[in-house]
Amino acid sequence: MTDELNVSNELAIASGTHAIDISQTNMPLDMTVRSVALTLATRHCGDTVVSEGNLYQQLKMDNKLVGPLTPSHVISCALIFERYLWGEFSGGLAGDAMSSAIAEVEKVMAEKFKDEDPSRPHSGEG
Repeated sequence: MTDELNVSNELAIASGTHAIDISQTNMPLDMTVRSVALTLATRHCGDTVVSEGNLYQQLKMDNKLVGPLTPSHVISCALIFERYLWGEFSGGLAGDAMSSAIAEVEKVMAEKFKDEDPSRPHSGEG
């Protein structure tokens, strides 16, 4: 079982392995999201690599090895994480939930006040 992912720790560790230190650099939001997505992708790909010898041998004997992990796998994974962080996969969910909630409130209000006249007589009327 892997430890819970702490993004700030992962970024600090990853910054130490880069040619330049970007940990103290202020970046625009889009670059920050890309940096986080790439860090998540690197961690995910590293966690999914078969590192246990017996499991590797069994997968090899069953001809179920996927192949070597390449930079394009990591980049593809980072692009998926980036789209997720920008909320592309939940597009429409919040709007649909709000529309549904408003329709439900309107239905309850119409039912509650169907027998009542919402208008009241003017103060001069008798």
